[in-house]
Amino acid sequence: MPSILEERVWAGSEACLQAAIKAEEVQHARLLAGLQSADDDEEGPPRLLEVKDGIGYITIHGPLRNSADVWSNEMSGITGYPEIRNAMVTAANDPEVKHILLDINSGGGSVSGVDDTAKLIRLVNDKVKPVTAFTDGAMFSAAYYLGSSASEVYASNNAGVGSIGVIATHMEQSQFLKDMGIGVTVIRAGKYKALANNVEALSEDGKAQLQKSVDAAYGIFIDHVAEMRGESYEFADQTMGQGQEFYGKAAADNHLVDEILTFDALIGRISAKLIDQSNSFMDNRSKQKAGAGLRVEVTGDANMARKTLSETDIAALAAGVHLEANSSLAATATDDTAVTTETTTEAEAGVEDATAVEAVVDSVKDAVRTDPTLKFVTEQLNAANADLLNTKLALSKLEDKHAEMLATVGPLKDIAAKAVNNMRIAMGGSAVSMEGVSASQVLADYSAVSDSFTKKYPVGGVAAVTSADATSQKKSASPQHMARVAATRQPK
Repeated sequence: MPSILEERVWAGSEACLQAAIKAEEVQHARLLAGLQSADDDEEGPPRLLEVKDGIGYITIHGPLRNSADVWSNEMSGITGYPEIRNAMVTAANDPEVKHILLDINSGGGSVSGVDDTAKLIRLVNDKVKPVTAFTDGAMFSAAYYLGSSASEVYASNNAGVGSIGVIATHMEQSQFLKDMGIGVTVIRAGKYKALANNVEALSEDGKAQLQKSVDAAYGIFIDHVAEMRGESYEFADQTMGQGQEFYGKAAADNHLVDEILTFDALIGRISAKLIDQSNSFMDNRSKQKAGAGLRVEVTGDANMARKTLSETDIAALAAGVHLEANSSLAATATDDTAVTTETTTEAEAGVEDATAVEAVVDSVKDAVRTDPTLKFVTEQLNAANADLLNTKLALSKLEDKHAEMLATVGPLKDIAAKAVNNMRIAMGGSAVSMEGVSASQVLADYSAVSDSFTKKYPVGGVAAVTSADATSQKKSASPQHMARVAATRQPK
């Protein structure tokens, strides 16, 4: 597990950071002493997940780290992002879980890993099962990054929410090493390589480098909160963000949570919804049985509970890949693959129970297993689905890259526009507003103004005259002057 001190940016409170560092020190001491649990490698149910009465409770407490070491995390009081994702996937696949509740009490933690975990929470909520977040302690920084990804966010009256911001710490040890008689020489290729290291005094460039990192992380944080909570970037930044911490009603007033209520009240509300959904389901089944004709559609929605979803599957759902088409019919033909198959069977009117329908479905399964043509089509559809999934995932990555490039163009355009106006003013002109001007036009203006600026202020000042200028100066001398110069050069 990488050291906390090696991570440049931290989305959490200073107290949480110090607690995480202390916990890591204790963890390392135990590992060196050989106190690691003997059953550490044994697989089992996620330690963060508890299922009761249709609700999957996922506990997110303490500092947050991008660590999958379950034993170390538990011993250190740390929650790992991979553990949260594992608990989410398990709850999404558990047919007994109808609603997922994130029980959060954390001051935040590592930036690395938080976005992937938050996106999975939202995907499960949007595509599989509803997710609600609650805190009766703290939901700060990275913990709020996760909590805001749920469809609904609640807090008790004395809970703290927010602290939307990012920090970076630099521990400089050069003087300490010097006092110890240790000299360190840093040799780098690349002006900005490892500027903010702990064996050199922090330079202005190094400080600027750290500031750039935290600004970028903060922008991503604000974007996420704005999207999850349905607010503008400006509102999320100025009203909800800037590292502000909100307690009680203030959290609801500033839209960080949907409502202030107790844990028991929230559980009662969720349980009531589950009872209503169950009653509605039973009523629909009764109406289907009472119908004169029985129509059964073997589709993905009917079989989704039979399919084991992975993180990749859930991501594919968000990308538009219809995993519901991977029905249990194709799963009977092959153990590990699925096929897009829609089978609609019209049972004769007067069927009083599902026995006849099940017989029809069984016959379709036998046909898929034994018919060579259907088996070939199944294999082809499997391959096509796999290609489509890979294409969708690749497109999703390209879209993320495109969004990253767009986020870079704006600041670079502003820098170029400022440089253009500075050169214009230096040459006696006036600044021109660049608002609404395209990036390509700003670059064109920069190139043109830069050429004029260079000609007027050549590098080297007075000494940097051209050969043409020197020739012109020679030709401007009078014949009398040239004769006097020649006379002084004659030998005596």
